Amino acid sequence: MESKTLGKMIPLFYAYRVISRFYLYLPVMVVFLLKQNLSYPEIGLVLAAYGFAVMVSKPLVGIALDIWPKRAVLFGGEWMKCLGVAGLAWDGDSVAQLIVAQAVIGFGFACTQGTDSMLLSQWTEKSGDSSAYRKIESKSQSYIFIAVLVSGVAGALLAEIDIRLPFYLTIPFNFVASFLALGFREEFRPRLPEIRFWRSRRAKAADGALKPVHVISFYAVNRATIMAYYVLALPLLLFVQADVSVGYFGVFLGLFSLTAFLAGQWLNRLAAGFGKGPLWAAVPCCILVSSLLLMADRPWAYWPAPVLLGFAAGVVRPLAYGFFQKEAEPVRKAAMESAEFWFALFNAGFVLAIAALFEWSIRGGLAAVMAAVAVVSLGQLFWKGKSSARISKTA
Repeated sequence: MESKTLGKMIPLFYAYRVISRFYLYLPVMVVFLLKQNLSYPEIGLVLAAYGFAVMVSKPLVGIALDIWPKRAVLFGGEWMKCLGVAGLAWDGDSVAQLIVAQAVIGFGFACTQGTDSMLLSQWTEKSGDSSAYRKIESKSQSYIFIAVLVSGVAGALLAEIDIRLPFYLTIPFNFVASFLALGFREEFRPRLPEIRFWRSRRAKAADGALKPVHVISFYAVNRATIMAYYVLALPLLLFVQADVSVGYFGVFLGLFSLTAFLAGQWLNRLAAGFGKGPLWAAVPCCILVSSLLLMADRPWAYWPAPVLLGFAAGVVRPLAYGFFQKEAEPVRKAAMESAEFWFALFNAGFVLAIAALFEWSIRGGLAAVMAAVAVVSLGQLFWKGKSSARISKTA
């Protein structure tokens, strides 16, 4: 692919990523479920169904990518999102239906997650400018955070009119995104004969992916915690404990998205000024401090928490994926797949755990999350030091 063709694809890539992530309903999802008189554990089950569906469907998506072009998989994924969101809003009285709808959305997201990044990697390699991948990926993440910021505030305001309105208005965005994906160019050859060897090939690649295991765990655990806070902990704290309005909640989440966007934009400058080590350490520290603030029974303490969580969200993915990008192609691909698999698993588990703990005690739940993040972070530091020592011995 020539650089001229790459130049044509990049604006389409940005447009697809922004429009496909315009989830108007996501900030008010917990409010919607609370209005259906669901208990905390039931809310946790509905939200966790998404993560479990992403995790379980990953092998199926891998087979689909062997059989069909990536743009076709993206198209199908966006349509599944449309169906799932419609299912959520159609009748929120049935917990089983809500779980199925969430699972359909999760399967659709599994089809789109990472697939667009594979296309981008293919374009940049064919153009001869492999360094462009990280720049475009980082820039697109910033655009995504803008989309999340705008859609979060807009969704909250629309929910003031009708709680189902953000759900219905999300569907057209996924519909448009599905047709944008069809405009992507790619070189594709069906690999039907190789499907029987799929497991062994992936197993060999996974062996290589064990090298950056501390990075995979760093990404999966921290991002899963941040997203569990975003979709469940913050809404429950603000609507149940602080009793804020939906519009106010939209502004509150807007702080999260704005900080995440700015952190992504300034990541290279921050890394140049402070080094990457402090940035890696800052991610779990931001989660721990925000948990302490949310435990404080003071209205002012709620404001710094989304800023800290937003900063962590803005840097965790570029840091991890920048590390993966240094690896050879088989290891890089396996590491990214492994990172997203464990992220989905941990996110679903954390959502269930937080919902169950909040049924018992909100402060106790936050304290348990803090303890888990602290223990895992120490384990990651130990593993990183062990890996570095092993590399220095073999060098």
